[in-house]
Amino acid sequence: MPIVDRLVYALLWLALLGYALLLSPPVAPETADQVLAMLRLDTATADPLAIAVFNLLGVLPAAFMALVLFDTGRPNPWPFALGAYVLGGLVLLPYLALRDTQAPLAAGAGTFARIIGSRTAGAVLLLMAVGLLGFGLVAGSPTAYLAQIHGSKFVAVMTADLLALTAALHLAAATDRRRRAIRLDRPFAVAVHMPLLGPLLYLARRPQGPPPGITAQVRA
Repeated sequence: MPIVDRLVYALLWLALLGYALLLSPPVAPETADQVLAMLRLDTATADPLAIAVFNLLGVLPAAFMALVLFDTGRPNPWPFALGAYVLGGLVLLPYLALRDTQAPLAAGAGTFARIIGSRTAGAVLLLMAVGLLGFGLVAGSPTAYLAQIHGSKFVAVMTADLLALTAALHLAAATDRRRRAIRLDRPFAVAVHMPLLGPLLYLARRPQGPPPGITAQVRA
């Protein structure tokens, strides 16, 4: 992996950590209620935009699993991939900065890796992301969401986490294309750069057959 990519991951991690520790607002006394409201999709307590962001932070770690669980180098991706569901980019970004992308991809990946890395799983993740974004943008209020960002460390940090993981997912997907020698045809080559949705579209269309090192053609 180019040193520039490692530096980007490291800078994203430092920015996220610095924001969480130094720049985000104090912990709100109603944080536990906010988390429960987002889990219950309670729009009376949490703005729909906040609910969408919260649930997208469950979609993105699954997308990263589809990319990193085929790694055979060190360190082992599993602890970081699972930890991302709890601490997001604070756990996952260090792995992305350190991972050995020169090691071959797993030729006989486990059952879960094959399932999460399948086109079907990619399509499900894409549909979930589109649904959550549509729900948040149509039903949510940017003003109310900004107020929650300014008043709650949890909402502020999860928003920063989403931004950091989105940037990292684009970079990780580009690395995956290089490792698999996948060549994209237009307009697919343009579509994969859509913010957030582009890498998920790639996972939904990623060739499953050709082994690593064999060029695969992807047509829109």
